[in-house]
Amino acid sequence: MRRRRRVPALELLDATLPELRHGLTESAARSVAYELFEKLGYGAVAVTDLHHVLAFVGAGADHHGAGDRPIRPVYEATARDAPLLAPLGLRTECENPACPLGAAAVVPLRLHDGPAGAVVAYATTGSPLDEVAVETLEQVGRHLSTQLQVSELHSATTTALQAQMEPHFVFNALNTIASFIRTEPERARRLVLAFADHLRSRLARPGELVTLEDELRHVQSYLELEQARFGSQLRVTVDATPDTLGVRLPPLLVQPLVENAIKHGKTDRPLNLLVRARLRRGRLRVTVRDDGRGIARDAIERVLEPGVGEGTGIGLANVNLRLTAHYGEGVKLRSFPFGTVVRLEVPAVPV
Repeated sequence: MRRRRRVPALELLDATLPELRHGLTESAARSVAYELFEKLGYGAVAVTDLHHVLAFVGAGADHHGAGDRPIRPVYEATARDAPLLAPLGLRTECENPACPLGAAAVVPLRLHDGPAGAVVAYATTGSPLDEVAVETLEQVGRHLSTQLQVSELHSATTTALQAQMEPHFVFNALNTIASFIRTEPERARRLVLAFADHLRSRLARPGELVTLEDELRHVQSYLELEQARFGSQLRVTVDATPDTLGVRLPPLLVQPLVENAIKHGKTDRPLNLLVRARLRRGRLRVTVRDDGRGIARDAIERVLEPGVGEGTGIGLANVNLRLTAHYGEGVKLRSFPFGTVVRLEVPAVPV
């Protein structure tokens, strides 16, 4: 008989939170199913969306699994948007006479506009579903739904922030490309490709992570356009060690920092810009340093606030807000009379 122990809901959430940040994905479903099966002692656990089983762990996994249609009680529970106890579980639907699964408890997983799926706990001979087991599942289901709703809001916020694009940059890029069409057509073609890559990076899906290598490629596309515009007045060094390139992070974190440094640091003299990436104690640290116009002392405290006026770094506020939403910690900023240093850190999650 499988032992069932009391596990605080927060302990389960801690184990599943990293995956649930990205919504009800197959990876998140596997994490939830495994944790519930291992820590709460159900005979088997399934996690579904509204049409398919996303993950299945436990007894019966030899003939039940991801890709199956959910059992009928799942459709009933999500239609009613309420937990449901099904005494027969899979008995009337499974064609395998040796199937060990009995009763099932179904708890809907909700987004803001209604159910998105369900968690299903199955009883077996060695692990029946008692009243406490059902109550625990309902409690966990409520917490999981709350986290999914937070993820939904985060995704919507990230999409809106990623969509921001400086209109002056677009006009300047197009004018720069136009200036090369007759005199240097091959360079104009390369700049068109760089501009297309830059636009494509803006359309990255917010729930996905990209590698630092991909992010730096988009940075280089942006810099190719700016260097075509400024020529020798802009000198950039990108210094990333090989062990940093495979680390995953949300898209469009580094490029806006570079854009901000050029936009607000450029003066009549050449601007030197350094983008540096290193691993430090299990974390990726990216630093963007320029020797341009520093941030005024009276603005340094407000520079990371969204909506602050022109010239105070809206790009910084964008990145800071997304970093804080994703990791709970934003950018670090220092400014001097001749230059600014911006640093971000994320956990070093490899590909």
